[in-house]
Order: sequence, then C-alpha cells, then structure tokens
Amino acid sequence: MLRSKGLTDKLIVLGIDGMDPRFSKAMVDEGKMPNLKKLIEMGSAREDLVLLGGMPTITPPMWATLATGCYPMTHGIVDYAIPIPGEPDMRMEAFLSPFCKAEQLWNVTAEAGKKTLVFHWPGGAWPPSSDSENLYVVDGTSPGAMGNTTHKRDEERVIIATTKCQHGGCMPYGAKDSHIDCDITEIPRPVLHFAPQNPKDPRMAEYQQKFREMGTIFQDYDPVAATSVTVRNCVFWDDYNMFHLADWPTFLSLSPISEPEGWANAPQDAKEFNIYYGFLGKTVRPSLILKNEAGKYDKVAVYASKDAAEPLFVLDEDVYTPNCPDTIEKNGKLCNVVRNMRVLEIADDGTYLRMWASNASDVDNSDCWYPRWTFEKIKAACGPPSASSMVAGQDTDLILKCSQEQWNQCAQWQADAMIYMMENEGVEVVFSHFHGPDLSGHSYMKYLKDRDTSKYDESVVRTWHENTYKWTDDYIGRFLPYIDKGWTILLVSDHALICPEEEPHFICDNSGVNIGVMKELGFTVLKKDENGNELREIDWDKTVAVQSATNTIHLNLKGRDRWGIVDPADKYEVEEQIITALYGYKDKKTGKRIVALALHEKDAVLLGMGGGDIMMMMHENYNFDHGESLSTACGHNDTSVSPIFVAAGPGVKQNYKVKGYVREVDVAPTAAVLLGVNIPADCEGAPAYQIFTERM
Repeated sequence: MLRSKGLTDKLIVLGIDGMDPRFSKAMVDEGKMPNLKKLIEMGSAREDLVLLGGMPTITPPMWATLATGCYPMTHGIVDYAIPIPGEPDMRMEAFLSPFCKAEQLWNVTAEAGKKTLVFHWPGGAWPPSSDSENLYVVDGTSPGAMGNTTHKRDEERVIIATTKCQHGGCMPYGAKDSHIDCDITEIPRPVLHFAPQNPKDPRMAEYQQKFREMGTIFQDYDPVAATSVTVRNCVFWDDYNMFHLADWPTFLSLSPISEPEGWANAPQDAKEFNIYYGFLGKTVRPSLILKNEAGKYDKVAVYASKDAAEPLFVLDEDVYTPNCPDTIEKNGKLCNVVRNMRVLEIADDGTYLRMWASNASDVDNSDCWYPRWTFEKIKAACGPPSASSMVAGQDTDLILKCSQEQWNQCAQWQADAMIYMMENEGVEVVFSHFHGPDLSGHSYMKYLKDRDTSKYDESVVRTWHENTYKWTDDYIGRFLPYIDKGWTILLVSDHALICPEEEPHFICDNSGVNIGVMKELGFTVLKKDENGNELREIDWDKTVAVQSATNTIHLNLKGRDRWGIVDPADKYEVEEQIITALYGYKDKKTGKRIVALALHEKDAVLLGMGGGDIMMMMHENYNFDHGESLSTACGHNDTSVSPIFVAAGPGVKQNYKVKGYVREVDVAPTAAVLLGVNIPADCEGAPAYQIFTERM
C-alpha cells in the first residue's frame, strides 16, 4: 500500500524487551508508572494494554516480526538460533540480518527518503541490509546490552579482600540461577567482517561457512571436518528443582589485604590488595584501602601499577561510580575501557572489603555502528556506551545497588543517544530496543512466588521488579515531550516474562539438545559404558528424536540428518507417537499435564511457527520464562507472556480503547500507514485502522 501522505511525519517505535502489559497495568493502577499512564491517556491501547503476541515468544523472532510484519516461519528467524540442516544438535545464532528473509520496515522508510535510526534491534538489523544513505544502524547483535558483542571486554565480578585470605586470584562462577546465557566468548563476531548485504542474498552458504569458521555455531567441532563427534550441546536436567542459588552470581576476585610494599606513592596507613580481571585473573590492578581523618577506612584507590604516581580512580564507600577508566588486553590488543564500580562494604579497621565491578566496555570500538561516525558523535555528546550487568541470584546489594543502578544508567544513556540523533542529525524515524525489564525478569522472576529455595518472600522480590518498571517509566518519560513536537510513539515489546505456578520441566529450552523428558519417554537414548552406566553422550544409532531449540522436536531422519535412523516413510507416524507421548506426560508431583499443544510442523504453520518436525508449547503453569508457552499465558504475581502495545501522537486517537486485538504482525504495517510509506513487501499483518484519526 502506498500513500501520498501519512498521518505523521515522525515516528518512534519504542521497543522495550520483556515489558509485561499485565504487570505494567497493575503498576499504572497503583500510581507507580505515571509516564505510561500519560502515554495511554494521550493515545490508543486495549484496556489491558495487551499486544497479541506471535510465537514462539522469543527475542529474535519477535523483534524480526515487529520489523517485518511477518510470522517467524516467513521471515526465517524462528528461535534464538537457526537449525543447521542435517545437524540435529547444531545451530547458528539468529540475530543477524542475513537470516531475515523478509523486508524490514526501516529499509522502506530509509529508501523513501526518511532518515531512519535502528538502535540495538536484536532481530534482523545488523549488518545493515540497505545501502541507503538515510539509514543509521547501531548494533543488533545480541539482546543483553547495547554493544554487548563488540564493546564488552571482560566479565563483571564481586571482589573480596580480607586479611584472612592467603592467596589471590579470579574464580569464574559455575551456577547461573538466572538460567540465561548472555556471555560472549573470546571469538570475534562475523559481523565485523561483513559489508552490508541484502538479506535475500543467495550466498547464504557463504555466511554459514563464515559462521563455522568464526566459531559462532553452538558446538565445538567443525561438522565438515569431524570424523568423531563428542556431543556437548546438550542439557541434562536430572531433577525438577532448578530454582537453586549460585554461591556467587558472577565472577569472584579474591585477594589478601596486607601492608603496602613497593609502592611509589602509598598514603600513610593505607592497606593494599589486588583486583584480578580477565577470565583467569591475568590482569591485576594493585589497589589501596584509604583511611579518613576520623581513622576509618572508607575509600579505595585503584592503580594501573604500584609505580603510578596517581590512581586510575578513587571510590567512596557505598557510592555507585560510573565509567571508571582502565585498559585491558583482549585478543592481543590493548583496549581503553570503562567500568562501573561500587564499594559495598569496608571494615572500619580495613581488614575486610567487598566491592563490585561491572564488565569492561570498550570506549573506542565502532565495529557495530553504521555509519561509523555516529559512534564518535554520540560518544562526544553522551559519553561512551555504558557497561552492562548480567547479575542474577538474590543478593540484595548486587541487585539494588549495582545491577539496577547500572541498568537505569544504560536506559538514560540510550535515551540521550537516541534524542541526540533526533535533534541533531535530522532523524525522523526511530526503531529502538531496550533490554532492562527482560534482564530483570530473567534474573529473579522465578522468585516472585514463595518457594523453599528463595531467601526472600515474594513481596520483596516484587519490589525489585517494580523498581525496574519505575525506571523504565522514567525512560518512557524522556520521549513524551516529543509528541508535542510532532512525533508519534508506538510502545511495544517482544514478549513479557512469567512466574510459573509450578516448577518447570524444561522440555522447552533454548540452550541446546534437551535430554531429560525425551530420554524418559524413550525417544532420546544415551550411550552406556562397559558397566551399563549412562554416559553424557547421545547414542544416535538408537535415538529417534531430540528436543532442540525452544519449541522444537527434531526427528533423526534418514537421508536428511547425519545419523538418521527414522525412515521418511514412517515420519508422520513417528511424529504421532511423540505427540501422543507428550500429551500423556504428567508432572509427577501434581499429576497435571505439562504440554499444552504439540503439532506437526505442517500444522504449526497455522501459528506462523516452524523450524522443526514437531512444534510444542508448555502449559502456562510450567512456563519457565517466556518462550515455552502460548503467547497468551498468564502467571503468578501479575505476570504474563503477552507483549505490550500503546500508540500515541499525531495520527492516533486520544484516550481510545482498542477493540479486539492488535497483533505483533500488525505493528509494521500500522507504522507504515502512519508514515505514508509502503508496507513491507512480505508483510502478513494489517494496519490497526481503528486507532487512526482518519479513515483509510
């Protein structure tokens, strides 16, 4: 559809990952999100604020759906990772634009002459797929934080120093009770080496090979060169209780405290310790605990070396300090970085110290900024991209004093950067993604329901989650004045996050091949040693099917898969056997059925889903986070899976209650009509005509 004139000249798609309409509505009703309340009153939304979500409710597919107006089966980004043909236990990361087979709206707007900014959109945005001079793209290679794949140069950590410690060093943490893996590796990302390409480029095989060479496949061997295979991309759930606590929810740096030795300029009465950075703690920062005039130790000075005349920075006790400068070696290169720091506790006599350091953010890296000059201009105006926090667990200090402080900082920096481009570079259309509520949800959503494994009751954890929504409201508030300046705002999310009523069974999991339930049902078989003990390796000669990706059952099919044993003539019948078994599988504790829906792939197309032989959804009581159930699922403590939708500004009715549902596939064509540009060519949605101020 082509219009000669739109209903607005300027548009912000304000995307907020994991933002829950149900939780948001409760907050609005309690007077805790005044800016969202104002946005609703200024515009159009359902009474419950719900956007009817596509499926699976997973980050990359849904952000791609919001950008294209297509269901995942159409645009091709069907999960966090894309299956590799013939390799049932291997996948490729799905965030990048070469995997998106549908036209994105930002290419349409840029090619129509509107300066368009795509800011950290984790689903088909990077690398840029249009060479229009009107298109600006910032990152999009991961959801965790802006620039997480390129700016991140080290892991965050808790630092413990004590006189009782004899030896120092760095200890990586082992357990992640957040059940989310957003860590990066030492391997460079292929996006650094790709020029902008058309997403429909027929050279997809070339991209796939580059992904293999760069090590971004979720496996530790080359499928072409390997002659023997050790399967490592497997998830073994030995019990139901995954609501455990990590002893340390991040890296731990340990150091003795001692009297200063060998310093060029150590203040009187100072005490020394070391901070160990890097995965193995190879980067050492000698540091001093300083005494004040009252005789209490209350500051930490961090130095590049003991020979340095001045510290890199000085930290006051219990003060959040952003953008502390430092350097770190990464892949043989010395990088200028910043960290956010907080000294959480110092013993009055200087014998004990506990502090936190964020990961290190490279302040000079423009590899995921297009054009590159946008990085320098935004950095000069707004400062460098903030480091991110992936802290999980239930440590109150880390959550309230570190993680939430940092994510609020990230939100404000991102708002500053977007507004700079709007006010100074003539940007007229913005597609933006912010990750804060999703991070919060993954970190402690499971604790919103009282459980034996939680240190806090649900009211305490709800307060933590409410804090996230309060500063998300502040972030929204930064853009409200622009409605009076002629901007229209579409507030959307990809999904929300749920607190399940029961402990989940993890049959739907995006970490890899999921062993537990499928082994119990007899479809996945493990190898055994000479004594008959099961090994942690799949016996492909006996395995009929595996659960892989979030909602997918993958048959081990002859002629298609490397180890195939299922005859293609029997494929449908074997699928029927698996579907029947899934529907019959029950929670041993409650006796309840845990699988809500299981479909042949040919039938799953009705839901816009694909990517496996069988697609399935969990009952909402057993949804772990968000991707495992139907998009309409609701959970405990005002949580749900549905995304949010609110529209306001020129072209949108004021204080209007939407009838029926606006769907995720409807967002792109709605934005296109508002702007008066073509609807993306592959679009399967329809404009939300009812919210427009003019009949179309």
